[in-house]
Amino acid sequence: MLFAATGLFDPKRLRAISKIEAAVGQCPGMRVGIHRLGGVGFFFRGKESSHVHGNGLLDCFVGRANRDRLVESGRAFPHHVFPKSGWISFWIRGEEDVQTALELIRIANEAK
Repeated sequence: MLFAATGLFDPKRLRAISKIEAAVGQCPGMRVGIHRLGGVGFFFRGKESSHVHGNGLLDCFVGRANRDRLVESGRAFPHHVFPKSGWISFWIRGEEDVQTALELIRIANEAK
């Protein structure tokens, strides 16, 4: 439902999310699927590394050290629900955010 609303009211965000899904799906060891809480999950070697909500919020498990470094550099912010965890969040607003999102997903895969 949230993806439908995003497509209707913010098509550039939905296009960016679609580009990320397509790119992740081409990466060795990656699988794109439905996230257990809604949205799209990105699974590396069978384990969830990241997911994107229908509103464009990307969450990645990067570990605490990477989280601190990414937050301090301004590339991401602490997870929107669990800020002290090893998860980070990042807003995908348009195509200008695709490369950063893919880099964050790559970091999450390396943290696994």
